[in-house]
Amino acid sequence: MQDNMHWFMKLKSGIILVLAAMMMASCIKERNLNYDKALLENEIGNNNLMIAYRVPAGYKMVDSDFTDSIAKLEHALDPFAERRIAIFVDTLLGNANISLYDMRQLPYERTEDRLDLYKAAYNPNNQWESIEKNVFKYGDFEKIVELIMVNETQNRRLQKYYFYENGKAQFSVDYYFRNDYYNDLKPYIDASLASFHKDVQIIISR
Repeated sequence: MQDNMHWFMKLKSGIILVLAAMMMASCIKERNLNYDKALLENEIGNNNLMIAYRVPAGYKMVDSDFTDSIAKLEHALDPFAERRIAIFVDTLLGNANISLYDMRQLPYERTEDRLDLYKAAYNPNNQWESIEKNVFKYGDFEKIVELIMVNETQNRRLQKYYFYENGKAQFSVDYYFRNDYYNDLKPYIDASLASFHKDVQIIISR
């Protein structure tokens, strides 16, 4: 009898969490992003994440061996860190880059705890003078969490985006650049964000 009651309470708690997540998702507002292909490079597909996307014009992907070496070092320092899978550098502006991360292996609680306490989790050494969090939805993704981190004194800006599916962050993308480039780069970043979409390829073997 006691076991049945414990099972019932766990089931009830699970149902409440699912309903709360559904209600929260329904309250998330859609963001209007201008998908202007003229501002972007050619589309890139990632078969593991089953997505396709474009980066701003002028950004080029670095060699995969270099990316893998950085990813291995980051994993050695923190086995639960996001896994960096692609890096793009700006060939025109300099000191600007984009990184794509695979988050599927991360525990749900790890990501959510950090986002709940984002001001402390993403600014342990006060390297950012301000951090802002926004939540919106766009296109194929039920939720996108945006973190905007700015240091005006050092002229640095990091915009990080978590893309959710089935209630969990599946991947993230970082846009890092000089803060005084923000107004010029904003249309390019918005267009790049708008380009992310699910890309499921069905392969039939014979």
